[in-house]
Amino acid sequence: MRRNLGGNFRVLDIEDESMSIRVTLKPDQHMNYHSHERRDEVWTIISGQGRVVVDGVEQLVKSGDVIKIKAGCRHTIIADTELNMIEVQLGKDISVHDKQKYEFDY
Repeated sequence: MRRNLGGNFRVLDIEDESMSIRVTLKPDQHMNYHSHERRDEVWTIISGQGRVVVDGVEQLVKSGDVIKIKAGCRHTIIADTELNMIEVQLGKDISVHDKQKYEFDY
């Protein structure tokens, strides 16, 4: 089944070395499979269920789960139900240009 790339996000806070974002994905929506060279990310699942893939390893996630993603790791999230999460980006040079996308069969 081909899933829908998408979702909504809202920036909550920007600091010198961090940015916090609220992300909402509808069922079957997902992020690109991607990596960042200059930042780590911490994802906290607020509500819903889905699957996180980090460097090809899939794990189920639900409300309350926390996922730590180191710079250089390939990652994505796929919503099985409506899914809300907080993404905290951590690094000295947080930029939308620091994103490498990869092919991934959803």
